[in-house]
Amino acid sequence: MKRFVCAAAIAASAALAEDKPAAQMPKPPDELKAEQWFVGTWTCKGKRYAGTMGPEGPVADKIQFTMDLGGFWLEVKVTPTAGPMKGKEVANGFASWDGTQHVRFDFLTGGMARLTSKGWDGDKLVFEGERMMGPQKQAMKHTITRKGDNEYASAFEFDGKPMSDETCTRGGEK
Repeated sequence: MKRFVCAAAIAASAALAEDKPAAQMPKPPDELKAEQWFVGTWTCKGKRYAGTMGPEGPVADKIQFTMDLGGFWLEVKVTPTAGPMKGKEVANGFASWDGTQHVRFDFLTGGMARLTSKGWDGDKLVFEGERMMGPQKQAMKHTITRKGDNEYASAFEFDGKPMSDETCTRGGEK
C-alpha cells in the first residue's frame, strides 16, 4: 500500500510540473554589445613605460576574449608572448553591465582592479577605477580606441602616468 501511495504522489507531482511553463533564461541586455565586440583572439604589441611595472621596454601579448555565463560576462585572459612572463597568464578579467554602467574586474598577478565605464563614446571606451597590489592602491585608467573591425589601441595609466600603449589586432576565430 505504501508503494502505491508513493507512486501516486510521484505521478501527481509530475502531472503538476507539466502544467507549469518552463522558466525562461534571462537574456543579456543590449548594453553588453560593448563587450561582445571584443570576442576572439587578439595579438597586441607595444611599449611599456618605466614605472611600477618595471623598466621601459617592448610588450607583446595574446588576449583571449569569450562571453561566458549565459552571455552576461566577458572573460579576458592575457598571456605575454615575449619577455620574462612569456607563456604565463598574467591577467584574468570579467566585464559586464550592472544596469547603469559597465563594470570590470581584473585579477592580476599579485593584485586586482575594479574599473567602470559608461560605454563607447564614438570609437573610445574608457574604464577608470582603482588597482590594488597588496596594500598599495593606484588610480587606474584604460582607454581603448577602436580602429576598425579588427584593430584597437590600448593605453593604460596608473596615477595619471602612462604605463603602456599597445596596438591589438584580431587573429583567430571570433
